[in-house]
Amino acid sequence: MSDAETWDDDEDFAWRRPAPFARGAAISIYSWQDPAWSFVWSILAAIPFIAAAALAPALLSLSPTVDMIAPIADARAIGVGEAALKDNASPFYVLLLLAADIFADSPGRIHLIAKAMSALFVVYPMAHFASSRFPLFPSVLITGALAAYVASPFSGPAEFALALFLVLAFCFVSASADNGAGRARTEGLLAGGGLFVLWLLNPVFSLAGFVALSVCPFLSGRSGLSRYAATLASFAILAGLAEWFVPGLNMARASATPGALNIDAAFTSGEGAMGFSGVAISALLVMVSAWVFGGREHMRAWATAAAFGLIAFVAARIAGANALPVFVFAAAITVFSVASPFYDGLFRAHDRASVSIALTGAALTLFWACAIVIHAVGQFSLQDRVANSAPENIRTELALVQPGGPTIARWIEEGRFSTPEARELLALAPVDQSTMLLEAASRAKAIAAEGLDVAILTGADTACVLAERRHCRPDGRAAAEDAKVVFVPRFDLDAGTSEIKGRSEALLYTEFKLAEQTAFWDIWVRRGVTAPANLLKAAGASL
Repeated sequence: MSDAETWDDDEDFAWRRPAPFARGAAISIYSWQDPAWSFVWSILAAIPFIAAAALAPALLSLSPTVDMIAPIADARAIGVGEAALKDNASPFYVLLLLAADIFADSPGRIHLIAKAMSALFVVYPMAHFASSRFPLFPSVLITGALAAYVASPFSGPAEFALALFLVLAFCFVSASADNGAGRARTEGLLAGGGLFVLWLLNPVFSLAGFVALSVCPFLSGRSGLSRYAATLASFAILAGLAEWFVPGLNMARASATPGALNIDAAFTSGEGAMGFSGVAISALLVMVSAWVFGGREHMRAWATAAAFGLIAFVAARIAGANALPVFVFAAAITVFSVASPFYDGLFRAHDRASVSIALTGAALTLFWACAIVIHAVGQFSLQDRVANSAPENIRTELALVQPGGPTIARWIEEGRFSTPEARELLALAPVDQSTMLLEAASRAKAIAAEGLDVAILTGADTACVLAERRHCRPDGRAAAEDAKVVFVPRFDLDAGTSEIKGRSEALLYTEFKLAEQTAFWDIWVRRGVTAPANLLKAAGASL
């Protein structure tokens, strides 16, 4: 027998030798703990981000100011019966805004409290599901990362819906270490409630959620059928109750789904390819490693994660949500789920190669979960700095702050853009909108204090949020019909404002008279109404 034929028997290759230190490091990441303690630690990891959102003095936003005020006006209009809940694009988020409206008055604070509530709806089921599906360390870190992702300043309803979908799909496609029928039914009831919330939140993610639910009996363990049945029963009961209180709600949600499925958006909207290159390649490497290392025996881990990631990524692109958590979940299911092939190399026949693969996969997954946390912490830090340096009137009246200072507003004051033609070429920045609306709010509050109803002619009835506490109307045009004084923006704040102004010209010219013009606003007073003294140029005159 030649030396080449006996080489394998004689040589103890270095890569096949045990690696106790590396194995100990990997086992510390893969160690499971009691589900109750895992749940508690996960909730504790999420609380700082929820508190940061709920207690922030003002919301940092890059969105147009009217876009942040309009949902609150719409929610208040729905709350008093002026608009129908079933016609809203996101009924559940409207309910969150109405709940937050109880605790705050300024628009930014209302959105901040709604963010904190949204994070709670994601964190609790995630902590519960992960406690029996993931080891302690990834359960805690990923739950905290989801809380940071949902509650961070630049997140919105689309990110909330994506996070909730990821949590529910995680329950449906991964098996629990506790496969008892009792836990399966409990998880099913909780998942059914989450699926109903998703149904009222976003049609794209709700459809993706039902797709994930369809594979639940086959992928979530031997009690998968019980989990599936409990989920459907819970969802059906909640949907039935909702239909009882809001007739036509479920039909409206079903009708909204086809219109929301714009497949072109998956290729044209959202973050560019380079923006996700690092996390996407990392997740792909983890899944390829699991495929090579586990083969067919562990297909449930890597194949399920690949399909899960693809569906979630396409849904996120269509809905316009930041898809970063999608790759973290896909990698985590591959590495840490009970079907993961990496446990074999650590807890059975371990060597340097198997330990290094398990440790690398875990490290890459946890690194990107940490990246979500760090990114959110940066947003919270920026929000705090900008809010504390913002003028007091912005924090108290709007609680909405934008990076930078006034641009167009300052130029107008300096007389750089005095002609209507020049103004039509300008695009208002969010900070300019805040300046405009603060001016209108200050004047409108003084006028409303004189007993005259005020309307601001925008796409939504913003005057009921900024100027006076009254029943909101469906839009600014409807509010103007009942108002004595109407503020008409000289710049189009948004597409809705332009449309409302066009439809209101006849009303203004027949029932109102122009009383004053400022750099930003035309102020119209209803004919026959005496203008408030010292508040308008036509003060005391009967118009």
